[in-house]
Amino acid sequence: MEPHIHLVDSKGNNPQPTTAITQRLLQFEAEIRDQASDMELLYHIANESRSLLNFDQAFVLKRQGAVDDMKVNTVSSVAVVDRNTPAIRWIERLIVSLSQDVDLGKTHEFKSLAYADKQDPETNEYPFIHMLWVPMKQRDGSCFGGILLTRTLAWPQAERLLAERLASTYSHAWMAFTPRWKDRRKPRFTQTQKRIAIISLIAIMLIPVRLSVLAPVRVVAERPFILSAPTNGVIEHIHVPPNAQVKQGQLIVTMEDVLLRNDAAMATEKLKVAAVRYERATNAAFTDQDAARDIAIIKSEFHLAEAEAAYAQGILERAQLRAPQDGIAVYSDRRDWEGRPVSVGEHIVEIADPKKVEFIIELPLRDLIEINPEAEVTVYLDNAPLNAVSAKVARSSYHSSRLPDGREAFLLAATPTGEDNNIRIGAHGSARVYGDRVPLIYRILRRPIAAMRQGIGL
Repeated sequence: MEPHIHLVDSKGNNPQPTTAITQRLLQFEAEIRDQASDMELLYHIANESRSLLNFDQAFVLKRQGAVDDMKVNTVSSVAVVDRNTPAIRWIERLIVSLSQDVDLGKTHEFKSLAYADKQDPETNEYPFIHMLWVPMKQRDGSCFGGILLTRTLAWPQAERLLAERLASTYSHAWMAFTPRWKDRRKPRFTQTQKRIAIISLIAIMLIPVRLSVLAPVRVVAERPFILSAPTNGVIEHIHVPPNAQVKQGQLIVTMEDVLLRNDAAMATEKLKVAAVRYERATNAAFTDQDAARDIAIIKSEFHLAEAEAAYAQGILERAQLRAPQDGIAVYSDRRDWEGRPVSVGEHIVEIADPKKVEFIIELPLRDLIEINPEAEVTVYLDNAPLNAVSAKVARSSYHSSRLPDGREAFLLAATPTGEDNNIRIGAHGSARVYGDRVPLIYRILRRPIAAMRQGIGL
């Protein structure tokens, strides 16, 4: 005869032989494999397992991050779990209290009064005081949840073994519904570790860092000499190509001078006429009293003609613009200027020293920060992105300017602090302008805070 182990239900009757339990267990495991979803599986755990384990109420819990953070997922005979009910919260606090005394990765039988809060009304109202915690484990052996079984009678060893067997089968089935990326072991942090992490994060956020902004930059000549149109006219020819090296006194621009030559010739002829009249009047003044009286007027007319001739000759000479110093000729293209009418004072060509440059930084309005005099600047030019150029702010505008592309920006002028002769006038790039030291959290949240203020109007 095969020995029989008798299992007693929660009411102390209906003993079942081991062979019947074994057959029922095999059939039960087949039913578990037939579950179509994790929701059906959880319902099966909380309700259908009563036929084998003889409990009065079952709770299925799942870990939510920390080891002791177990949340009720399913309750027997309850369709939808309301997490705000006192009973559910009482169960979750009970498991937290249990985890502080024992390892939740092992099966434990206990009474609710041993770990429940004596002041909680649920402690005295809950009728099923004999509880059995059965862990549910992942493939690596870590506990990801558990089944809390409750009833009015104590749990014999045989039923504990049967509960562990079922929990193992349920765990395997639950893992089958869990994607691989969710099946990885989550980091386990204690409350102390959480507090240390929060304090460390706050300390990191308060670390002082340099506030800085990025802005477009272009290289221009520092104090170039500007050749401008001496009078209204048309540019006839530019004698040097763009960015060409020029010497002092070299001819740079020639303007059409037909009218200027005519004006100079007419002024010269008028001067000759005035000189002859003045000479005749001077000679006649010795014998003619009337001529002596007109000599002052004729002399003034002579000086006026002399001034007009000098002015016309000066304008004619200025029609040829020459370099006032050594440097390079900075302008766009000959085709943009030759044959083009210009007004008096209009800029045509810059004569710049290639060794004396400065950076013009176009700081957008949304990136405006407090910039101190001689603030540090790091420039990265597009033609040499790996070579940073150090500079300092020389001056800044007090109001924004509209750029040719329609953007509004504050213009900063920075001068290089090193002796780098490879900086090419006309180059473009990006500049990082540094301000004062601020907490790291302010640097991270500066733009979101500014955007929020602009959006809500505070």
